[in-house]
Amino acid sequence: MEISLSFLPFTAALCLVISLALAWLASLIVYAKVAVLKRIFPATHQLIRAHIDYLLMSLLLVMGFYLVERFALLIPDAIVLLVCIGALYNPFGFIVLAMKPAMANPETTAQKLRILIGFLPATIGYGYIMFAVMSALL
Repeated sequence: MEISLSFLPFTAALCLVISLALAWLASLIVYAKVAVLKRIFPATHQLIRAHIDYLLMSLLLVMGFYLVERFALLIPDAIVLLVCIGALYNPFGFIVLAMKPAMANPETTAQKLRILIGFLPATIGYGYIMFAVMSALL
């Protein structure tokens, strides 16, 4: 299966739409005082963190796409897929924490490892792209 570089700006757009939805959701809880939403998302500050993180992921994807195109870099399909999955998955943890704040304090090694492994797709994807950019500049 061939993965196009267009996955990067598509995922960036998706992250931005999610970010906007989260901003409205948090606003409905904080300013409109919608009680049913507050019961679903008791840790509203985590929704705001998710909003900002999705916004950052969107910007990083656009920047990565621009740099890959600008320097005509060949990025493996697996890396494109990893960075897109990582951009969508990383901020999702804040949404989970907004609903279940107790999960913010993992107790077992397995829980801690699960969280840390979740950071790998974005780290590998963005890292690969930025090392490719630096290599192109040297």
